[in-house]
Amino acid sequence: MPENNAEKQLKVHVKHDLEYSYRDMFNIFISPEDVTIEFGNRHRSVENEATINNRIVLSLSNAAKLQRSLQEALVSLQKHVKERMEAGGNAEN
Repeated sequence: MPENNAEKQLKVHVKHDLEYSYRDMFNIFISPEDVTIEFGNRHRSVENEATINNRIVLSLSNAAKLQRSLQEALVSLQKHVKERMEAGGNAEN
């Protein structure tokens, strides 16, 4: 039996019409209670300008989980790219 709720399996529902968005810039703000991440896009026609399109607020514990998950994903990707390069293959596949 799991020792706490964090160890229980979470069932996640993803809407079939979930919106996908490309963002090429972000800002991060940290307060004692939470972490705010803003995502946006740079203007192609106007230098040094961007528009913020999304703002996500995370608790400190969830921000730490996000950081660990991103780090694990990057390590896995780097390992995959290295293996492909050593095998003489295309690293993008």
